[in-house]
Amino acid sequence: MEKRFRALATTENFAEVTTVNHEELQKHGMNLFWNVGKGAVSKPRLVYARYMGKKNAGGDDSIDIAYVGKGITYDTGGLNIKVQMMEIMYGDKGGATAVMGAMVACNEFKVKKNIIFACAFAENAIGSECYKPSDIIKAMNGLEVEIGNTDAEGRLVLSDTATYI
Repeated sequence: MEKRFRALATTENFAEVTTVNHEELQKHGMNLFWNVGKGAVSKPRLVYARYMGKKNAGGDDSIDIAYVGKGITYDTGGLNIKVQMMEIMYGDKGGATAVMGAMVACNEFKVKKNIIFACAFAENAIGSECYKPSDIIKAMNGLEVEIGNTDAEGRLVLSDTATYI
């Protein structure tokens, strides 16, 4: 998913593409996001790009809008494992794919806005390092969150991502 995202951000309107890897997630205090994906082999990461359509058209460099999408590349439900439909759990990345589709549309239509496109990629896996129900985790914004169900991972990755962006 990260490779595809980067491939979409190769036109002149994209000023930068940045990856915040799992270690950096921790350094920035993005503990909700990090905990969702820390048990997976492929560690979580935030990937974002700045599209500078307004600036490149002679305008300023202020950001007009940000699109943030959840990209749970596989969702077992964590320790609150899904007991049905496991074979379709690759589909929990619709938010991230919508963000990537918007990247394509902005390029094709030469949108004259400055936009941040951000995708929160993680695998909500099962393993010895997984977060657990009843864990209390501090979010990037300083709030503490009690985990009621590890299959409610979307709001966790989106919370820290929106705060970061």
